[in-house]
This record gives sequence, structure tokens and C-alpha cells, in this order.
Amino acid sequence: MADIAPHGKTGADDEKVQSLQSESIKESLEISPSPQFNNVQKSWEKPGTWGTVCRSWRTTQRYIWDDPDKPSEEKKFLFKLDIFLLSYTCLGYFCKGLDQGNINSAYVSGMKESLNMNGSQLTYMSNVFTAGYVIGQIPAVVAVTRIRPSILVSSCEILWSVFTFCCAAVKTTPQLYAMRFLVGLCEGVYFPVIVYLIGSWYTKTERGKRVTLFYASATISFMFSSYLQAGAYRNLAGHLGHQGWQWLFIVCGIISLPIGVIGYFFNPDFPENTRAFYISAPEAEFARKRIALAGYKPLGASAWTKTKIFSIIRTWQFWILPLGYSFIQASFPSQQPVFSLWLKSTGHSVYKINVLPTAQYGIGTLVLIIAGMISDSPLLLGRRWQAISVLQGVTVFASIVLAVWTVPINLKYLAYYVLWFASGVPGVYWAWYPDLIPHDHEMRGFVIAVTNIFSYIMQIWYSDAVWRTIESPKFRPGFIAASCFGICTMAMSLGVHLLEMRDVKRRRNQAYLATPAQHHSVDQVID
Repeated sequence: MADIAPHGKTGADDEKVQSLQSESIKESLEISPSPQFNNVQKSWEKPGTWGTVCRSWRTTQRYIWDDPDKPSEEKKFLFKLDIFLLSYTCLGYFCKGLDQGNINSAYVSGMKESLNMNGSQLTYMSNVFTAGYVIGQIPAVVAVTRIRPSILVSSCEILWSVFTFCCAAVKTTPQLYAMRFLVGLCEGVYFPVIVYLIGSWYTKTERGKRVTLFYASATISFMFSSYLQAGAYRNLAGHLGHQGWQWLFIVCGIISLPIGVIGYFFNPDFPENTRAFYISAPEAEFARKRIALAGYKPLGASAWTKTKIFSIIRTWQFWILPLGYSFIQASFPSQQPVFSLWLKSTGHSVYKINVLPTAQYGIGTLVLIIAGMISDSPLLLGRRWQAISVLQGVTVFASIVLAVWTVPINLKYLAYYVLWFASGVPGVYWAWYPDLIPHDHEMRGFVIAVTNIFSYIMQIWYSDAVWRTIESPKFRPGFIAASCFGICTMAMSLGVHLLEMRDVKRRRNQAYLATPAQHHSVDQVID
């Protein structure tokens, strides 16, 4: 890739580098097409209508998934990763969303009365969960470099399923505090480790769509959790001596537990230590080679030492990336159910109050997935800042419209829906991390955890400061803040891109100086 090309090379040379990398990948898998097929005309090479259709489909494939010209062995390898790794991680994140949000549904479904909860105890319950969630992340990303992810993550998922079951058996509020803390502690392992893991298997133009699909599974869980939990409450309340709110926890535990068990087999660990049943030894070697050719340092190349954390703190990534993600979270107006509260204030029916806002989740999910595809496509070639800026710009427009408030009713409806364009930003942002920190495998996981922790801490005060319920339904301070943070996000994405380009140039120069006798030949640099 560009970061190992010699100083001063042109875009044409970068294409040559990529071509040579592709040839190296083919050689690593010993790809040698059979002579009898060399002269067979492919369907997309044929003239006529059918050839045109096939060519159009191959062009579409490049934009919605992977390049169809990849070697068949590489496509098979990626297909297996998608079937096992991606499906498992999406299911796990879906379960995490269910288990994280079930406390609110249980509270309004009888738990408050059963446990004699009062005052702000539900808020305290959320804070206890957040405390456990925050505490668990940094130890997890450090430990996972020594303990296989398939063991660490799967064990924690099984534990949080067990603690979710225990939530159904509590008799007092302090007992529930303890269980929610433990659920948060175990769930805190999942997100940073999985984002770290996905980024270790997929290359720059493959990663965006996969990370956004993973991230979208949480949005989907929020869409369906209310229906799922309402069904459990309505159909199971009173069965086997358990109240409806208790069945909410039991059902969530039943869903999560098998996914945790599956993780022991579906989670492939890192390419450097994989022993997954679906990845052969040549494929594991191929995975390591293609990641190295893409410019990413392998696991263990910069192992943890007593002084490593101090070297990480001195980098710009440690400070700017968490701050940037806090801008992203603050610019997305999801702290209050603003659309539902406005619908209620304008006399809409209960049915419309419940149904109309669900389209926001659909829009958010669709935009998120499309953004990942486009950022990976030939249009952007793995660059992320353009997609972030466009999505954020739409939400800034909507936030300004709602801050003004006195606008035509149809424009207000439009603004409430397109607010959710910003929900597509986080997935694209997380997919950017391996390209911003290609030089240090362990640092990448650490910064992912710090970023996620910082966003949770920022949300604690931010919601109370500008998204106060007393401002309903206008929430003018909230929309003004969202607009300002959205503009900051757009500026930040450009600034991070410039820093990335500076780092790429430095690595090019370092590679040039390290191989002075070879700098005249791209082939030699690749070798």
C-alpha cells in the first residue's frame, strides 16, 4: 500500500504497488488457473444484452460488497469470515443491546412495584451499569493480546447471560445494583474487543461495510427489543410463578447464552494465533500476509511493556480520536425521544406516537450500511472523512431547522427523520481506526477502548446539561448544541485526514531511508 511505497511516487505507481500486492496474494495461495480455462470467455466478456447485464452486475458488486476480480480463493476466505466471524459478532452485539436496554422495559412492567423502587433509583441503576461497563474495557483490550478472544469474549458473554438470569431472581434493589454492575462489567469487554478483532482481519476497502453492519445490529436490537419484550410480558406473565418483568430478563438471557457458546467456535481469534475450524493453515498464513502487505503491523510486534502506555499517551491518536468520537456522540440528538415528545405535544394518537418514530431506526440503519459500502467502494477507496462529513452535514441541517422551530410542518417532519443520518457516522469512524494506527497492533485496541470510555463519560454530563426534559418538546438548547458539535465533527474528520496523510508520508520516507538501495524499484520495495 501507499505507506510502504518509496518517496515521491505517483498515483500510477500506487496502482502498480496494489497490482503487485495482488500478485503476491495469489502466489501466497498458490493460485494457478488451469490451462484449459485460460481461453474460456467469461459471461461479462461476451457481447450482447447478457454480457451488458453481467458487466453491470460486476460494477454494482464493487460498490455494494467486494471487488469481483479478487482471486476465487480470497473470495472463499472472505465468505467464510463473513459467515462465521461477522454473523457471530452481529448476533452478539444484538444481544448486548437487548441486555443493556431491558432494565427500562422491566421498570415500567412491574419491577418498580415489586422491588419498591423510588426516586432516582432507575437513574442510579444506569450509572452502576455504566461504571461496570467503563471499568471492564481497558483490561479487556490488554488481556486479549494474551488470552484468545474466543475464550475471553465468549466467557464474558456467558457470564453476562448468567447475571441477566440473576436479575430475574433479585428480591431487593441493592441486589439488582450488584447484578447490573456485573452485567456492565462483562458487556464492557464485547464492543472494543470485537471492533479491534474485525479490524485485524479485513483490509481497508473491506472493513467499512463489515463494521457498519456490526454496528447496525445494535440499532436493529433497539428496533425490535420493545416488540420482543412486550410479547414476552404479555404471553409469559404469571407462568411458572414469575412476573412479566422477570420473564424479560429470562428471555434476554435465553437469547444471549447460546451466542456466547457459539463464540468459542465461531470467533477466529487474531490472524496471528487463529485455530478456527473453518480456517485452514494456508488460509491463516494468507491472512497474515495480506494484512502485512496492507501495511498493518501484526499482533506482538509492539507487545505490551511497562513503558508502552506512556508512548501511547504521547501520540495524537490517543487525544484526538476519543475527543472526535465525543463530538460524534454529542452531535447525534438521541439523548431524548424528541420526535415522540413532539408528536405527543401536537395531539397525535398513541398509535402514531409509537409507530412513526420507528422509521428513524430504519433510516439510521439503512444510511449506516450504505455509508460503509460507499466508503469502501471505488468511489472513496477506503477513505472515511468524506462519508462522515456528508452524513454529519445532513444532521446539522436538520438540527438547525429544529432549533429555529417555526418552520413549515412538512419540513419539520423531514428534519426529524433525517436527524438520524448521523447514526451512520460511528460505524464509519470505527472502521477508520486500523488505517490511523497501522503501526501498532496493541495500541489500536487500547485507543478503541479509551475512545469508547471517554464517550460514555462525556454523555453523563452532556445529557443533563443540554437535553433536559423541561425543554420538551422544542429542546432548543439541545439542537443548538447538536449543530455546533456536528460542525466540530466535520472539521475534526478533515483534521484527522490531514494527520493521517502526514503519517503516511512519514512512513513512506522511513521506508525509503531504510532501503536506500531499493528505492528506485517498486518491485524491490514490495519484495
